[in-house]
Amino acid sequence: MLNELLPFIVAGIATGAVLGIAGTGLVLTYKTSGIFNIGHGAVAAASAYLFYYLNVEREWSWGWAVLVAVGVLCPLLGLLMAAISARLAEQRAAMKIVATIGLVLIVQGLATIKFGYNTLRVPQFLPKGTEFFEVGGVNVTYAQVTVTAISLVAVGALYLFFRLSRTGLAMRAVVNDPELVGLHGTNPQRVQRLAWIIGATFAGVSGVMIAPTSGLESVALTFLVVQAFGAAAVGAFSSIPLTYVGALVIGITASVSTKYVLEVPEMAGLPSSLPFIFLIVALLVLPRRKLDAPARAERPPTSPWHGPARLRLGVGVVVVVLLGLVPMMAGNNLSYFTVGLTQAIMLLSLGLLIRTAGLVSLCHAAFAAVGAVAFAQFVSEWSLPWLPAVLLGALVVVPVAALLALPAIRLSGLFLALTTLGFGLMLEQLVYPRSYFFTQDGLGRAMPRPSGFESDESYYYVVLAFFVVISVAMVVIHRSRMGRILQGLSESPLAVRTLGLNVNLTRLIVFCVAGYVAGVSGILYGSSVNFAVLGDSSYTAYYSLVLVATLALMPFREPWYAVVALVAAALPAYLHSDNTASWLNVLFGFFAIVTAVQGGTPQMPARIRGFIEARFGTAEDAAAPARSGEDPWTLPAHASGLEVRDLTIKYGGRTAVESVSFTAPVGQITGLIGPNGAGKTTTFNAASGLLTPSTGSVWLHGQDVTRLDAAARGRRGLGRTFQLMQLADSLTVSQNVALGVESGMAGSNVRGQLLATRAERNATREASEHAMELCGIADLRHHRAGALSTGQRRLVELARCLSGPFDVLLLDEPSSGLDPHETERFGQTLLDVVADRGCGILLVEHDMALVLRICTEIHVLDFGRLLFSGSPSEVRTSPVVQAAYLGSFEDEAAAEAITEKGLVP
Repeated sequence: MLNELLPFIVAGIATGAVLGIAGTGLVLTYKTSGIFNIGHGAVAAASAYLFYYLNVEREWSWGWAVLVAVGVLCPLLGLLMAAISARLAEQRAAMKIVATIGLVLIVQGLATIKFGYNTLRVPQFLPKGTEFFEVGGVNVTYAQVTVTAISLVAVGALYLFFRLSRTGLAMRAVVNDPELVGLHGTNPQRVQRLAWIIGATFAGVSGVMIAPTSGLESVALTFLVVQAFGAAAVGAFSSIPLTYVGALVIGITASVSTKYVLEVPEMAGLPSSLPFIFLIVALLVLPRRKLDAPARAERPPTSPWHGPARLRLGVGVVVVVLLGLVPMMAGNNLSYFTVGLTQAIMLLSLGLLIRTAGLVSLCHAAFAAVGAVAFAQFVSEWSLPWLPAVLLGALVVVPVAALLALPAIRLSGLFLALTTLGFGLMLEQLVYPRSYFFTQDGLGRAMPRPSGFESDESYYYVVLAFFVVISVAMVVIHRSRMGRILQGLSESPLAVRTLGLNVNLTRLIVFCVAGYVAGVSGILYGSSVNFAVLGDSSYTAYYSLVLVATLALMPFREPWYAVVALVAAALPAYLHSDNTASWLNVLFGFFAIVTAVQGGTPQMPARIRGFIEARFGTAEDAAAPARSGEDPWTLPAHASGLEVRDLTIKYGGRTAVESVSFTAPVGQITGLIGPNGAGKTTTFNAASGLLTPSTGSVWLHGQDVTRLDAAARGRRGLGRTFQLMQLADSLTVSQNVALGVESGMAGSNVRGQLLATRAERNATREASEHAMELCGIADLRHHRAGALSTGQRRLVELARCLSGPFDVLLLDEPSSGLDPHETERFGQTLLDVVADRGCGILLVEHDMALVLRICTEIHVLDFGRLLFSGSPSEVRTSPVVQAAYLGSFEDEAAAEAITEKGLVP
């Protein structure tokens, strides 16, 4: 048995060695910059193409060609990526993904312009590369031995450098705290540049070494190196040795599987799919702590200007009329506009996920493919009429999207993007060629047009009707409860979760809705070209990347960015060149990088915005409802407050909170104070369900809620604010405050997440208005939260918490950023809330004067233990509390400091 497998094992070791070099370079750059380079394969492809040009076309010796392609080009690309990564450090995960996708588009476009679409054959250039010797009856080529030896030496040297050298130590530290590295005399930018140079060089080596085996085709080679992502996942994106071992395992497993594919044709596509299966499985089983990137400050997302309603409606009518006139003007180019409309529908679907919900999907083309194939089978095998087949075909995508939404429950940002990319590539390799999918006969699946609309002109109007309906639906979604909670999910996920929203259900719903629309797009596209064929670029993983880059470039809000994309899709019709599409990809890639480093598309100039608003009005919400001074919520009769019993929380062997017990009853404000690092926020997180206690329990209104998640506790009356504010900056103040009500109303109810009844809308408006008046921010209701001062944002977060039916409020340093006058008013607001509503407040606050003035009882934490509990007067005079805050109370200076802190009269 082993003798039969040995040839495949030998081949797999050589392939795994190449993937190991690529994977370790990828892990190195990720560890040192915090940016996962999805364009890593593009660097490999660029190096391989330059080697081919020099060695084959210019007839340079292989040594000089390698020196230039790897030793010169790759360090230059590494320096370029280092400069880009420095600009991306504070950008959101989506922008980092977009920038690296831009690199893929640039390399693919330039390679296609220079070398065409056909695969180029690269001769084996290594000395004695085609010669072989026999080991155990297996022929082993010198090329395989050389490749394996190079990879072992390179990866071993990198590992030793990383572990033993001072620069390697700095590389491990720089991503976590570059400022601290700088304080120790090491330039963090220089360290990151070196890491990018090494990483790019390793990518280049892998590209040059694998080219003689795989051939040169820009997209195929890029995604071949993407297989190294699976190895990086095996190494938990951090371990260089485990990444290399993972690459060898993937290489050997894939190679051995080819033996069985020959015997079982139904397994065709499995070898090339295995790296992506490894990637998905690893992402699903790795502990969450392994996938948590180091905390870095991120710039809030830019919010495109929202024009006045009258102007939007008028422009919408004009756009639809102009689109209706296209068949009269386009002539023979009409098909470009039809395809452009299908792409615009796809972008509306993708925008709902990425722009609105903050979930990056890199497999949208796969949704389109599933919808197209399902439609074709409904028409051909079930003889369904065209429209029902479209609606049902798109419905088949929904369970596929729901399946893909499951990883979104535990993954976000980069790792969700990698999961969707792996899913798309796996589907393309493993499922697309099957007889039940695109088939292998080259003809694909017939995609008819509706009866009576077979002509290009009439079918264009069918697609236009779908585009208009879906555009209106998207506008309605964004202006409804669903749009607000999706925006909240994107920009303040912890907040909406603690306010009662079942975020897992929300992610499931938005994936299903987006998948359905993508399925419709794929069906309409297939009918426009009459067939859904294996190899059609619009159903490939590469097209998914193009869509993400295109979406990033589009200005304006929904649905206007889709209209702009439609115009861009029609450009090739008027730019007559074989390379038009490739040049457009290069431009898209370049501007995707520029857009990503800027954090989004440019904002509407203030002068133009002011000119428009002066003539058409502002983009304000509906008029505020009649104001009522009454609190819309009443305290439940059974409410008793919050109780923490023997709470202990440990992090990796360190005890953050130990055996803490206290109560926060309704009808009063209870303080929780202590020095920095005392465990106050950790206790809050455990009380609100964001952390699971090691031991102990949390009780709410006499019921044990320890096993309930944050959303369930929120729906039972527990609300909170955050030390690091959690606001949806692109939403207005009133929309943010409304989330305090709507998150709980939506909860775990599908209907509640999709639609709000009239009674619920009225209740939301009344509760939001009352909360804004209570906090003194009613005049800011139409301002964007991201444009407010820190003190105003604190009040918005408090108002959001007060707008909901919460009878116990956990407020984490809510007065931070307020001036003395605002702080005094804030304290009185809290007292009024408790008096009117009868709720309880647990307050973590460093302003001791405020705590001592408004709290009935105060609990003091120190080093994770409950040090003291008592009334404000007892806290003022307690020597234990004084020692905890100042260390000693022996001398006059300490006494003066204590007096300044308000601990003594």
